[in-house]
Amino acid sequence: MTQVGPPAEVLLRPGAKHQIPVPIVTARLELRPFRETDIEGIARLLADRVATQFIGNVKSRETAAESVRVMRDAFLARGWGTLAVVPHGKNECVGYCGVRPLPHTTEVEIAFALQQDCWNLGYATEAAAASIHAAFDHLGINSIVATVYPNNKASVRVLAKLGMTLESQVFGHWPMSTALLFRIDLEKWQARGKTLR
Repeated sequence: MTQVGPPAEVLLRPGAKHQIPVPIVTARLELRPFRETDIEGIARLLADRVATQFIGNVKSRETAAESVRVMRDAFLARGWGTLAVVPHGKNECVGYCGVRPLPHTTEVEIAFALQQDCWNLGYATEAAAASIHAAFDHLGINSIVATVYPNNKASVRVLAKLGMTLESQVFGHWPMSTALLFRIDLEKWQARGKTLR
């Protein structure tokens, strides 16, 4: 795995706090820190066997509630992280998107998951592009990665639309032993002029 420069190491140092201004508003979405009221939306996402096949499979409502609180508290503590995705005109979140530390590395990754009825609308690309843009603007990092299972064709397409390129294979979670690592660096992002916010 490619090593990142000192800015990411500083960013991930215990006690460090940087801030992505929220909410992040795009043409059709609002990305904001999680609230207790978002538990139902995340519970609906995590109860769907198809929607969760590449993110750890179905989880209970209790696990969904804990996930919401972990994402909320992590954003509060760090000033950046995964956010609730809320379409304009709706009150309930339909999933999550944002940048977060990639466990056991000094990398920052983009992560996203949406309820199945929000697929094929371009929401994932729109939310992820806005999150990447905000991260590069406010966190002082040089690159962002994404990990995805090879069979997750929809997410691979989103990463391609974002301009991310396949860099290597990494260990996945059993029983999917291999995942793909994609990356985009700041210079390439700026050259693409991505502002899908």
